[in-house]
Amino acid sequence: MIHPVLDSSVFAERREKLLDRLADGSAVVLFAGRERTRNGDVCHPFRQDSYFWYLTGFPEAQALAVLGRRNGKPRYTLFSAKRNPEQEIWSGKIIGQEHAQSAYGVDEAHPLEALDTLSGLLADSRRLYTILGVSAKNDDRVTALVREIHARAGRGGAPIEGIFDLRRIVDDMRLFKSPSEQNLLREAGRISAAGHRAAMRATRPGVHEYTLQAAMEAEFRRHGGSARAFATIIASGANACCLHYTENTAALRSGALVLLDAGAEYGGYAGDISRTIPIAGKFSRDQQALYEVVLDAQYSAIAAALPGVRHLDLHRQTAIAMLQGMIDLGIIEGSAAEWVDSGKYRRFYPHGTGHWLGLDVHDVGLYTVDGKSRRYAPGMAVTVEPGLYLQPDDSGIDERWRGLAVRIEDTILVTEGKAEIISDEVPKSVPAIEALLAGRR
Repeated sequence: MIHPVLDSSVFAERREKLLDRLADGSAVVLFAGRERTRNGDVCHPFRQDSYFWYLTGFPEAQALAVLGRRNGKPRYTLFSAKRNPEQEIWSGKIIGQEHAQSAYGVDEAHPLEALDTLSGLLADSRRLYTILGVSAKNDDRVTALVREIHARAGRGGAPIEGIFDLRRIVDDMRLFKSPSEQNLLREAGRISAAGHRAAMRATRPGVHEYTLQAAMEAEFRRHGGSARAFATIIASGANACCLHYTENTAALRSGALVLLDAGAEYGGYAGDISRTIPIAGKFSRDQQALYEVVLDAQYSAIAAALPGVRHLDLHRQTAIAMLQGMIDLGIIEGSAAEWVDSGKYRRFYPHGTGHWLGLDVHDVGLYTVDGKSRRYAPGMAVTVEPGLYLQPDDSGIDERWRGLAVRIEDTILVTEGKAEIISDEVPKSVPAIEALLAGRR
């Protein structure tokens, strides 16, 4: 469960900002996340739906929120679980209606058992907004709700004009991080960095990938992270050629590299950092050469991530830099620009240079606007993560390079000037990495 770290007034401001963007007579219906069964009668740890969290800050499952205006003022109505002392013995305190109003900025609170009054609450609404296309069950609930409202309209009310997807509007709000959100991202970055340093210190030949994972995630919790932001990747040797390798079961082999890609969550906001380090403590000549190609490309990309730069232009620049590096090392031949513009570069670099970061590790927000790649603007949070993956079965390159993989990732905040790196407390230069590894016990 996400624990609130922002004042309820922050969520109230977001709700008002959203309602200001909607036509008069509009209402918003939001569904909280649902607990999901892991196996038997055991559930996965609950994590609130990001849209619901962004606009309410309410942490419990199964709830439903209605946003609208009454007498020209924003009105927030919440349906949630009611207090149940017997259930609380087993699963902890329930917020209940009284505390929802006093601590979470709810104007009108009802128990879930009162949901049959929802259609009456929306009787005067003309346009209904919700999150569509994510949950079939929620889509069905909204459709049934509209049918009920239309039935009431036949008895003297007015019908709903339509159901509209809220995502485009809220996604644009979420893309630009407020100062309070930026501080949460900075803290998520700090905690993530602490986890990476702990995993680096735990790295040595013979231990298993899951040993590094345990060190990483223990440090997340020790520093106040609520959870990991995504499945931790600890990929040694050729395992790192699989971009989302999460088995984390292999033994670390001396002479190989290990790729660490992980982030902590704090206040609902994600950290995301990647580092690639030598298991034995020193890069080989070839490992260092490929690593520095990726590192130089990342340095250049971060320096170029300025307001007005298009997202895809930064990606093209980064890809060309890395392919030129591979040409200079003699791994491939030809023109770097031709490799990139033809798409052949994806053989070695199959992912993008970055993605939005926020409540979701791959956060919401359009990458293309009016048919063109989006320009960076102050307040955006984006990762910068170039990588090269030389597959172990790639017969088109010399055998000495096969199975090598390097990814280096940091999170930046776009500002009026140069980007602010909020994940820079993890070594990434060759001397800094080797110095940290030399200090292992």
